[in-house]
Amino acid sequence: MRPSFPAISLSAPAAILSVMLIVASCSAPVQAASAPRAPEPVTFNNGAIELAGTLYLPAGRGRHPAVVVFHAANGGTRDFHAYRHLVTALPAAGFAVLIYDRRGSGASGGDYNSATLEDLARDGIAGIKLLESRADIDPARIGVWGMSQGGWLASLAATLSPDVAFVASVSGPGVAPARQMDYAATYALRESGYSADVVKQAMQVRAAVDDYYRGRAVRSDAEQAVERVRQEPWFSEIMLPNSGNLPDDPGRTKWYADMDYDPLAVLRHVRVPIVFFFAEKDRWVPVEESIANIRRAMPANRGTIVRIRGADHFMETGTPDSGGPTSQRYVSRLMEWLDEVREFPDHR
Repeated sequence: MRPSFPAISLSAPAAILSVMLIVASCSAPVQAASAPRAPEPVTFNNGAIELAGTLYLPAGRGRHPAVVVFHAANGGTRDFHAYRHLVTALPAAGFAVLIYDRRGSGASGGDYNSATLEDLARDGIAGIKLLESRADIDPARIGVWGMSQGGWLASLAATLSPDVAFVASVSGPGVAPARQMDYAATYALRESGYSADVVKQAMQVRAAVDDYYRGRAVRSDAEQAVERVRQEPWFSEIMLPNSGNLPDDPGRTKWYADMDYDPLAVLRHVRVPIVFFFAEKDRWVPVEESIANIRRAMPANRGTIVRIRGADHFMETGTPDSGGPTSQRYVSRLMEWLDEVREFPDHR
């Protein structure tokens, strides 16, 4: 997977946990209390895997609330453009932020391609353990933030560890990866002007390949489906795993391990405050379907859903997915939500 709202004042835990859809439209920027301290390089381990990151601390003494960052699938290093706002807005508002290189990326060890989603979630939990060992972090107020695939990981971490105090999911799909990639391929084809017949043909090929990975189809049938369209000008837009080159043993691939992951089954077990941010229009995530699914999956009065007008998948503005400026509507709403969560230190 790649790839002016009205001010909201919540005065009680029940208000924080209420399910609501907010269409953002305008808000004043969060005021910085004081300058943050210099970034601090850190390392920590999940078993034999050593992970390298940077800790951004607020100015001032005391024990600070903190956020551990989970990665988008195509944003595995700590310098990814979609994380820049976290290292400025959060420390200025009193939150520490830990961003690390995902396993197999940057300065971190391990292999991303052989890692399960649970492996990746537990990497972030290891980061929480690091923060809990520090005298300048409040162990009861350590939450997680995740973007895209990281939204799944952040929610999953909250079900695997009692140390997660809150969850912020940004563009985390409310559908399985296979469905999400069908949506992304359809969006790309339509955006490029291809006909409904081409979209139908492309989805048939994706279905044939996915069936092979699931063990429901023989390899020759899937290969024939791929080869019939490989020379089409739209072939790359259907985003087949491994560019349509079928593995001998699909059961040993990352796509097999991840494709039918059910984020809704995980969300049903999240017991801490959680907020979901979605773009106005997203090339990678079926937003309306995701919101409807999350509303059905989450128990009443448990989550907050925020729709950010003018933002793309990465909560940025300008040309979609181009690394443009982060939406200030999104940043303001995120900080408002975090300020409310901070008022109630232990929801677990």
